[in-house]
Amino acid sequence: MDRMLVLSKEAHDWLEELDPKTWVRAFQKDFPKCDVLLNNNCEVFNRYILDARELPILTMIQRIKGQMMGRHYGKQLEVLKWNGTICPKVRKRLQRHIDAAATCHADPTGLGIFEVQDKNRQFSVDISLSKCTCRRWDLTGIPC
Repeated sequence: MDRMLVLSKEAHDWLEELDPKTWVRAFQKDFPKCDVLLNNNCEVFNRYILDARELPILTMIQRIKGQMMGRHYGKQLEVLKWNGTICPKVRKRLQRHIDAAATCHADPTGLGIFEVQDKNRQFSVDISLSKCTCRRWDLTGIPC
């Protein structure tokens, strides 16, 4: 926040007035395993409604149902092209994490818990609980 104050006092003051849970991942709950604050599904759905909302209600509902079924079927066909059980976006992210982990050193401390050191940082990772003190695993559901 100090850096924000230097960059823009107006932005700093505006953020100070907001509840940190609305814009800082560290203050948000870790149950939703999604690393974006926006959900594209509602935007796609709203686009479908834009095309259909001028229609009579039953026709509109049928149009939206047909579009959603088509989207669902298209996603099912997309899954058939995957290699393995992990979707391509998550696999790509995992590969980035694997590459970044090349500088890490893990020491077992017992019962699936490891102390991981990376350059000048240190984290505790609990494999059995799928948790890390960096909280990235907690927030996204993807190991850091």
